[in-house]
Amino acid sequence: MISLLVGTSLTVTADDKDQLDYYFNQTIDYDPAVHKPSDSLGYAIGDWHLRPDQSLAYFKALAASSDKVILQATGYSHQQRPLIAAFISSAANLAKLNQIQVSREQLQTEDTPNVVYLGYSVHGNEASGANAAPLVAYRLAASQESWVQELLANNIVIIDPMLNPDGMDRFANWVNRYKGMNLVADPASAEHNEAWPSGRTNHYWFDLNRDWLLLQHPESRARVKLFYQWRPNIVGDFHEMGTNATYFFQPGVPSRQNPLTPNRNFELTNEIAKYHAKALDTLNVPYYSKESFDDFYYGKGSTFPDINGGVGILFEQASARGHLQESINGDLSFPFAIRNQVATSFSTLEAANSLQTELKNYQKNFFHEQKNKAAIDSQKSIIFSSNDPARLDEFIEILRQHQIEVSQVTQEAVFNRHKFPPNRSYLVKLGQTQYGLIRAMFETRTEFQDNTFYDVSAWTLPLAFNLDYRFLNQTETASVTSAAIEANQGQWLVAEQDITLAFSTDNFYALKFANQLLKKGIGVKTALKPFNNQVQGKTLEFPAGTLLVVNQPDKKSQLQELWLQYGQPHGIDIKGLSTGFSQAGIDLGSPNVRNLKSPKPLLLIGKGVSSYEAGEVWHLLDKRFGIGVSMQAASKLKNIDLSGYSHLIMVAGRYPKLEQEELKPLKAWITNGGHLIASRSAIEWLSKHEIISQKLLQEGKKDTDDAVNKVPSKRPFSDRSKAFAERLIGGAIFKTELDLTHPLTFGINRQALPVTKAGVQVLAPIDEDFKTVAHYAKAALMAGYASEDNLEKIAQTPAVVAYSQERGSIILFNDNPLFRGYWLGSARLFINGLFYNDAF
Repeated sequence: MISLLVGTSLTVTADDKDQLDYYFNQTIDYDPAVHKPSDSLGYAIGDWHLRPDQSLAYFKALAASSDKVILQATGYSHQQRPLIAAFISSAANLAKLNQIQVSREQLQTEDTPNVVYLGYSVHGNEASGANAAPLVAYRLAASQESWVQELLANNIVIIDPMLNPDGMDRFANWVNRYKGMNLVADPASAEHNEAWPSGRTNHYWFDLNRDWLLLQHPESRARVKLFYQWRPNIVGDFHEMGTNATYFFQPGVPSRQNPLTPNRNFELTNEIAKYHAKALDTLNVPYYSKESFDDFYYGKGSTFPDINGGVGILFEQASARGHLQESINGDLSFPFAIRNQVATSFSTLEAANSLQTELKNYQKNFFHEQKNKAAIDSQKSIIFSSNDPARLDEFIEILRQHQIEVSQVTQEAVFNRHKFPPNRSYLVKLGQTQYGLIRAMFETRTEFQDNTFYDVSAWTLPLAFNLDYRFLNQTETASVTSAAIEANQGQWLVAEQDITLAFSTDNFYALKFANQLLKKGIGVKTALKPFNNQVQGKTLEFPAGTLLVVNQPDKKSQLQELWLQYGQPHGIDIKGLSTGFSQAGIDLGSPNVRNLKSPKPLLLIGKGVSSYEAGEVWHLLDKRFGIGVSMQAASKLKNIDLSGYSHLIMVAGRYPKLEQEELKPLKAWITNGGHLIASRSAIEWLSKHEIISQKLLQEGKKDTDDAVNKVPSKRPFSDRSKAFAERLIGGAIFKTELDLTHPLTFGINRQALPVTKAGVQVLAPIDEDFKTVAHYAKAALMAGYASEDNLEKIAQTPAVVAYSQERGSIILFNDNPLFRGYWLGSARLFINGLFYNDAF
């Protein structure tokens, strides 16, 4: 057995209070004027887990004490914690930092220093990285080593010491709470088993390491803005993995690299890996590479740079998940984990110093090659459109943050009788700096060299937003007339005599505006059937789902104020109607005009429940729609008084087994008017407990080793992983077909709705009419990987089911409709499920 530890804790001594000799594996001369970590903490790094406030305090003190460090605030987390970046370089470079930044942002990098970005602990409970950051920064600022001086003369090192401060704080407080004077290595001890939802995620329980491309959170937007300002040559992404592992550094599995990434990237990553190997060999630390992890999904910190002219490198250290923990390799200490992260931080910097010419040339050639690829590409642009200005705005904002140029189509464009209307259509030309990233965002790849994926196999952004889009060739592109984008501002089309105000539910945020009105006591109704009425002398068609407000004189000014705040910015038009008598369809006093109610949802959370999917619900309702979300532990379901809630939301998870007697209050709540929304594995639980009649043909839990056991015995053992991958759906995009007459589809005008699919749960077909809102298409795979066997099983089975149950309702999503917060197409069905239950 290899011992990974010398002593169970760092011993603080007068000679070396910071234990720098241990962490750097050598004795170094330091500038005594530069602030040491212990000067802020009062103890050695590794004795306790750093909190974000302590890290911030140290970096402020370090910058104040050294002319080699400039500290910048780049943004704020959801909990308003500062996001910071420390720029460490020679004093001469820092004196012209702004000038260098402008040049690098414009990719005029020949005469600038190279840039190395080291980002730590995007997963807050993978804490060795964030605790290594102060040590790395201190040595760079204080060391008298000649190679460090040379490094700083030729490079700017950006240290992002805590990518996820909210998660980091949650975890640090947990493990510090359970630390005693005598460290306990028992894996079963509370210190090593943090409470749900764990510190891995941010405030809304999102995995920020999947958000580099999607940009749904302030932490991601801040770091990606920083990335584009500096265009780093190397990005180090420091993580942790299981306690019984060793140390991993990239390159990952060669066959799992995204084909859009140049081969030279892999070669450089492999060259840099030799420096990591040397550093860890010196420490006698076991490690591996070219296994387990891949470079496919561009939304991670180690792969995002690869499509942006840099070299991204993933580091994974076995985790102590506290201060000391037993492992199959011996007791694993927190200081040991920190030391390894420090070692590979400096091996990265040594490689950057030695390979600076190769890295500079690679970045220059990357963008030159992107230009050439765009020039020979037969497809020259992408046109996209939607009837929903809100979803368009959200999508365009992501493109803009990624430095992608977008223009607005000003005249109708028609291709093969397919119309793209003016003002609601947009054009992205491929011949721009971000050619590769544009390709990565819009492509629908379904064939792969290797069918095993560490993350998703598809993430096509226009499909996530349910946009109509098309690639155009040179001739088609030339025929499109476009101009700079004008803001989608809503219009107030109301005359003094108008008695009713109407606004379309086509807009993604229409129900957000409606709910704000309801919260202020302004009544809102919805038309369940279409009608025609006059607006400023013109006859207009109003579809089913149109929202109506009685124009009350005493509420008019308040209504306008709410519209200016919640309606106009999202492009919501308010149209005044002077009569309740419709020229066609229902009148405004029809029984098919129903009162809208503000929802009061309850979300089940806690142990066993997917924190990711629960967080996606919370984020959607709280941040996007202004709906407060009550949350209670799923383990207490049998004792929860549901009478005060309109909706019960159950996402994927393992829910407690209950007896039929214990289920009676839940069943009674539904029949008396409660609305149940369930997704993924929650459906299986509901079916087994006979709360719903829906049956399953195939359960999601078969995405396990059970599938491997079905591999025919004639296949060689070397094909075992491949066979396992064939039985999984790890994140593909499937086409569903909607019943556009169903109330859950109000505001959606395209029958085809893309959904993201993970797992192989299959719902049984439904014999009864009117219950299936969406089913998978016969040819369902739109992007990503799924085996022919799985495609055949899933084809034309239900994807979304909704039905009444006496006075209540049941809504079932076989997939996650809110995947990673950006899947706004299917999110519309989910939101409709909070407001339109009484319509079915």
